[in-house]
Amino acid sequence: MNMLPIRGTFRIIDTRPDGDTLSFLPQDPGFWCDVPGKRIKRNVRGAGKIRMDAIDALETHYEGVGPGEVHQPLKLGAHAARDELLRWLGFTDITWNEKGKVTASTPEAVPGYILAGGADTFQRCVALVGRGELPPDLENGKRAVVTTDHLHQTANHHLLARGLVYPTFYSRFPGDLREDMAETTRRARAAKDPDGVWAHDVTFEQGATIEYLESITERQVILPKLFRRLADHIRLFGPSLTCFPAYLAGEYEEFFIVGQPGTLKGLQHIVEITGNTIRMTRLIEDVVIVEK
Repeated sequence: MNMLPIRGTFRIIDTRPDGDTLSFLPQDPGFWCDVPGKRIKRNVRGAGKIRMDAIDALETHYEGVGPGEVHQPLKLGAHAARDELLRWLGFTDITWNEKGKVTASTPEAVPGYILAGGADTFQRCVALVGRGELPPDLENGKRAVVTTDHLHQTANHHLLARGLVYPTFYSRFPGDLREDMAETTRRARAAKDPDGVWAHDVTFEQGATIEYLESITERQVILPKLFRRLADHIRLFGPSLTCFPAYLAGEYEEFFIVGQPGTLKGLQHIVEITGNTIRMTRLIEDVVIVEK
């Protein structure tokens, strides 16, 4: 699949960036119209929000069903991906307010580019994120095949290699890039960087024990996709996991397992619940979600 290279700048003042989402202003905002899918939502300056492709960072301000926002354990790495992303892009001396919004940064903006694959249901551009100038074999605004060499120059790959984020693959993402990111995940999991997610993750082996909402907001690190489903379920129905498989089935999320025929509908097919403990039975790099 071709992607659309777009040159521009990243600016974080008056935004709430996290480990996989930030604001981007193209040199030519007209290129937003060339991104396939939903129309990219943009502000008065022409900047749009980027949802970084193929990765999922721990949640730092998830609203979901409410009330209010919840987050994953801040003391166990929830801010690590965000801080490394901004450092990698070139931001220093960042000042945050109590709501997690940036009030000042040095510099105010940094040059960079995106390799846009499409738009999600929230009208965000789903893309690979690069710093500085476009690779010399890519042309601004001209669709091109993205190679693993291009991938390795992006923040998406950097954060995954550091073990600061989880992989999350959709069927639109090119197969060769997905295989590269899956292998990168396996190496990061084995390394278990103490600042990363794999040093603390309980999703796939021991499982997460759910006693109350704080079990996953303060004490245990789990896959963000599972966290979002659990956080909403707990706030709606309480901490009992008895009805959680039915709740997952209602989400109607279609996916397939790499190397297996056919698709499955609902994450209940790859979770195991024993009492008040839940774990996923398939590694996340083997799961590919079908685009809606």
